[in-house]
Amino acid sequence: MKRLGTLCSAASLLMLGVGMLIAPRTASAQDASAQLAKDWALRVGTYIYQSQTTRTQNGEVGFSGSVERTVYRGNSYDVLVGIGYNGWDNVYSVPIMVSAIAHKANFRYGAGVGYAFNKKIDGLASNSTALTLIAGYQFGRSQKPLSLDARYYFIGGSSNELDGLSITIGGEF
Repeated sequence: MKRLGTLCSAASLLMLGVGMLIAPRTASAQDASAQLAKDWALRVGTYIYQSQTTRTQNGEVGFSGSVERTVYRGNSYDVLVGIGYNGWDNVYSVPIMVSAIAHKANFRYGAGVGYAFNKKIDGLASNSTALTLIAGYQFGRSQKPLSLDARYYFIGGSSNELDGLSITIGGEF
């Protein structure tokens, strides 16, 4: 649990740094702070490893969580930047992703690409590319809607042991 706390702290600081880089440079300091405080989403849920070997060694279900910021909001799609954690205890992946999510009615679908920092079954660390496919449903069209997403992560260089399905519920704040 101590590792998870450290990981969450590091992830929060990293997202803050990314958000500050994305904030408009021409805005005043007050406007930048106001902009940075908007369009964040927190997602929590479960992670199901694709690999039977990983499930046997690490448990059937792990934790999945992410913090994302919408950097572009369009009429039919959004672009998000985020960092997440998928796994449990000794086997995990920390993906940093850029995702595009299209929305039609209340349905959400999209894909993401990024880089992941991993710890595999053998205890060795690995860093690799990460891809994700996203399908979900948004409950309502309010300013701060809740959504349910299923995201399948493909983690490179892990022989499928870190690939898996993330089922999360999230909301904007």
